[in-house]
Amino acid sequence: MKQYVGLDVSQKETSVCVIDESGRITFEGKAKSEPCALTELLRKRAPNAERIGFETGAMTS
Repeated sequence: MKQYVGLDVSQKETSVCVIDESGRITFEGKAKSEPCALTELLRKRAPNAERIGFETGAMTS
């Protein structure tokens, strides 16, 4: 099943929301804003990610 991911990035933590192709939220959580932490979370919670989008505003603390 396809999954879609939204990332809301800040300097310390990134909020993550994963939805399936029917629009149902399958995961909401946070990870450190570090590549390894985000990669691990996405591999575990969204292994079938079709698209990943992220906030494009100024980063907050």
